[in-house]
Amino acid sequence: MTDRLYDFAGLSASLDEALVAVLGESEAAAGGAAVTAAPPAAAELTLPPRRDQGDITTNAALVNARRAGCAPRDLAQRLGEAWLGAGGAAVCARLEVAGPGFLNIFLAPSWFRGAVQRMLDAGRDYGRGVLPPERRLRVNVEYVSANPVGPLHVGNARYGAMGDALCRVFEFAGHEVGREYYVNDAGTQMVLFGQTLAARYAQQLGIPADIPENGYQGAYVVDLAAELLAERGERYREAVAAAAPDMARLPTEVVTELKLWGRDRMLAQFRETLGRLRIRHDIWTNESSVYEGPGEHRGFHGEVAKALAELDAEGLLYEKDGAVWLRTTNYGDDKDRVVIRSSGEPTYFLSDIAYHRDKMDRGFEHMIDIWGADHHGYVPRMKAAFTALPPHDPDRLELIIGQFVNLLEGGEQKRMSKRRGTIVTVDDLVDAIGVDATRFTMVSRSHDTPLDIDLELVVRQSSQNPVYYVQYAHARICSILRNLEQRTGKKPPRVVPELALEDDEKALVLKLAGFPFVVLAAADHRAPHRVHTYLGELAAQFHVFYRNCRVLVDDDDVAGFRAGLCAATRQTLARGLDLLGVSAPESM
Repeated sequence: MTDRLYDFAGLSASLDEALVAVLGESEAAAGGAAVTAAPPAAAELTLPPRRDQGDITTNAALVNARRAGCAPRDLAQRLGEAWLGAGGAAVCARLEVAGPGFLNIFLAPSWFRGAVQRMLDAGRDYGRGVLPPERRLRVNVEYVSANPVGPLHVGNARYGAMGDALCRVFEFAGHEVGREYYVNDAGTQMVLFGQTLAARYAQQLGIPADIPENGYQGAYVVDLAAELLAERGERYREAVAAAAPDMARLPTEVVTELKLWGRDRMLAQFRETLGRLRIRHDIWTNESSVYEGPGEHRGFHGEVAKALAELDAEGLLYEKDGAVWLRTTNYGDDKDRVVIRSSGEPTYFLSDIAYHRDKMDRGFEHMIDIWGADHHGYVPRMKAAFTALPPHDPDRLELIIGQFVNLLEGGEQKRMSKRRGTIVTVDDLVDAIGVDATRFTMVSRSHDTPLDIDLELVVRQSSQNPVYYVQYAHARICSILRNLEQRTGKKPPRVVPELALEDDEKALVLKLAGFPFVVLAAADHRAPHRVHTYLGELAAQFHVFYRNCRVLVDDDDVAGFRAGLCAATRQTLARGLDLLGVSAPESM
């Protein structure tokens, strides 16, 4: 069964099987069991640094030689012979043992034809489902989750682009994904927001009012107050006049009404902004909702009551100085944490615990939260609290901390929005550089690395602009295939002819063959930037191929193979861009 050998995953699996057989023989000869319980280290395939070192190489013999009880070069020779005998001969021109024990594989022309054919047959699904079924999970990814008290800023754009791309990669690889936004609509910040909105509303009515200490100074609150006045008229005049100039004196019910009105307005703006960025969430959960519902414990209801009851049942809550504390030190935190203040008010920590308990109740097997850099110190206590909850499984919660974004123009840090003062909003950025450049740039680096965005570069239409470079490769292929159809009246062939290949053709096929591995690595390492890097490399490899290998030639077989190779490259570029939420234009 050689069909599976026409991609790297199949080649790797077949080498693994041959390796198991060789190791079994070695162990049997040494008097052990013919089949070992623990699997050997997998056969990792890489592209050699030089073309004379083969098309692909594996270090499988190096990492398993001790177990085989022989020299790595000897094991590499035996592995090669076993692999050829088990079907590898159908796709292999020759093997070479090199260096301390690498097995270099020179693939036959039939492999390159079969690989391109496999890609074309799969179409846009090439690489889909690369995650083995036994590793697929129901995953919840929470991202952005900005407090609804001000516009989304460029840091939110980074976490949003990264989270959305990660969800796209997860789904393509084989996970079932729930995209979630957690709305922090309870606590002190929301009270200050409601009081600030009340002050700006009073000012609209000509009533002197002070912005609360630590309130929100942005001009966006003035705009919100104008909307509030236009929608609800002077409904709150009497209340704000009685409290003026100190909005802290407003009745609780008025503050609650205003903060919820403001919350809903801000969330509507968030949805519109995120929609512009092609970012979506399946689930929007309000923090306030975890305090609602059936059940009661320690004076609380809903998920909070359930979490408190479970922690009490585990003996993890205790009272000190009038407050209720959680023994997070039992699970690695540096000190215990308050969950209910001496005033009887809950802490943010308590609602976060209940919220994650709710995610487990909803059946998610794995949970990922993407947080901003300012949350770094919150990680140990959240992991400890989550582990305190039954079933006490810390690995089920994964916390990813993103780093800052710096906007540069001409080498200088850029402050883009005069009207909003120090806030550089997502909408400002999209207006300046467009959706595609924003999305592509935001996932260009690992989340744990600060990101500098050169605004002049990302709008430049040249090979120096990474998104333009990749999109232009896709558009160029579309143009080539249109010209081919106009010239011959035929679309790219669905059956790829077999023929001797140029080195640049082989190099492009090998780069395409690595795409499923890139998807798997991006999913496993939570690293959509690997797709970004791969697309740049694929575009560069295509441009080399295009420069050295004419597609529109008289030889039908050569033209057919190269057209098929172009079509496979086009669909892989389009899929990779889609995984990052970026468009694949057909002309530029």
